[in-house]
Amino acid sequence: MAASGFWIGVEAMPLSVLCAATEHERPIFCGRLSLNQTFQAALGDVHERAEWHDVALDTAIGQGYLIDLLRQRLPLERVVLALDVSADKHYGDRFMASLDEYLVRTRSIVEALIVVTRGVEAMMPPGSGTLTVMLRGPRQAYSPLTEGLAAFVEKFVSAEAALWAEGGRSLRIERADSDE
Repeated sequence: MAASGFWIGVEAMPLSVLCAATEHERPIFCGRLSLNQTFQAALGDVHERAEWHDVALDTAIGQGYLIDLLRQRLPLERVVLALDVSADKHYGDRFMASLDEYLVRTRSIVEALIVVTRGVEAMMPPGSGTLTVMLRGPRQAYSPLTEGLAAFVEKFVSAEAALWAEGGRSLRIERADSDE
């Protein structure tokens, strides 16, 4: 059986990443598909090679669904988790969001990061496989809160990477600064 490749958070991925992912032998795309299906249409017929799952990682049901899906599609070879830390709104010459919006977005990003890293670590066999956390957004953050959130994600991945390496697996971070 071919190993699975998961792309989680597809709504935060550049189209070029999704196109490249369809070259994987067994691509599985997960994300908030019900909110935006334009990227599926943009992929054209190529998207038919992939499995598509509507997964809301900011809910307990979505988190459980993803973990069960990971278990059902073993063995895992590659997992990419995209997190968008650049969702600030533009007001005049400043970028800002309400405190409630920051708290909800921060919680959903932190929960997704923890659920996916722990779930993949539990499902991925020792000695093989890669989890890539893809941060979407500019390197220079629009606000201190957004910059702090990106720094937290980077620090978390950096700290966890050493533990993953002990088990022969790879955990890394990648930036997707593109506005595709």
